[in-house]
Amino acid sequence: MLRLCIIANPNSIHTHRWVGYFAQAGHQVHLIGDKPLKRALPPKVAFHDLTLYTNRRKLRYAVWAEAVRRLVRQIQPDVLHAHQVASAGWLAAATGYHPFEVTAWGSDLLVNPRRSRAQRWLARWVLGRADYVTCVSAYLAQAAVSLGGDPQRVEVAPWGVDIGIFSPLDEPARRALKANLGLGDGPVVASIRAFQPIYNPLDIALAIPVVLGKVPAARFVVFVYNEDPDLLVRFKEVVEAGHGGHAVRYVHNLPHDHAIAQFLQVADVAVSVPSSDGTPTSVLEAMACGAVPVVSDVPSLREWVRPQENGLMVPVGDPLALGAAVVYALARAPVEVRTSQRQQAVATIRARGDREALMRRHEEIYRRLVEEHRS
Repeated sequence: MLRLCIIANPNSIHTHRWVGYFAQAGHQVHLIGDKPLKRALPPKVAFHDLTLYTNRRKLRYAVWAEAVRRLVRQIQPDVLHAHQVASAGWLAAATGYHPFEVTAWGSDLLVNPRRSRAQRWLARWVLGRADYVTCVSAYLAQAAVSLGGDPQRVEVAPWGVDIGIFSPLDEPARRALKANLGLGDGPVVASIRAFQPIYNPLDIALAIPVVLGKVPAARFVVFVYNEDPDLLVRFKEVVEAGHGGHAVRYVHNLPHDHAIAQFLQVADVAVSVPSSDGTPTSVLEAMACGAVPVVSDVPSLREWVRPQENGLMVPVGDPLALGAAVVYALARAPVEVRTSQRQQAVATIRARGDREALMRRHEEIYRRLVEEHRS
């Protein structure tokens, strides 16, 4: 059994899956979070809420750094693991504790270091202090090395997909589920990313009337989570202005993976058009369910989506191109091409994205760090 201390956003579904996996595997798991809990953690995970110490914006990192230092000394974990270089990584690095691993998620290396010299310096500091750096994509790993990460201590380690839950249905079951969800007989398009500016949700809103003009029976399932409230309001205004409100269903904070999978299993197309990205688990989950991904042409997504073979790519910030790509995927591509793309999307995840295999690899990383530290 390992004693693990994870520093991460306690409300992220990715955090819950991570700590839940290792707790269920019999390890002792402590989670330190910089936000109050909004959803119950998996069983047997001990939670430490930094906001109980303070949440005053100008003071919190100084106070939290000392609080985390004390907590880590009390817990004495076999591995200290920060999820994201920013925030969690800063706090973990400030403890001076080893072995220390940091996992880069995306914007923490692709966006934040470009915003200011301070952010860039902090990223370099964290990467320099870490004993091991894991990244969810090869593109992120390149960014980590460019910021000073030791190439011998940087590894591409995506989180993967639970293919026991996220898997395709046969056509009769798919039709029955679609009817049960009240999504009609037409094709379904799922918007699967959070309502944050980096994911360009307004491009999707502008593309909806383009799609409906060519495929009037299409229905859109829009996942709403981690939302910027003003951005969500604007999205709805744009949809209504384009006379697409009747075709859009907003799905809020689904309670568990099975509920998420249901909507992906009935989707013909899954849309994700960020300005930059790591390896988005939501895209991999959609592919595992047989939805054809229509995604931004950014480097990390090219690691999984091969245009015309298992999905389609569009330029960042081009709603018309997005709409045209969705129309092609729904109606203009020959039936055999659509069928092949769905099958290839599923095959890609089963070959490279099985969560169980990828998490076992991460347990090996933990154990190797422990052995290296002891020796």
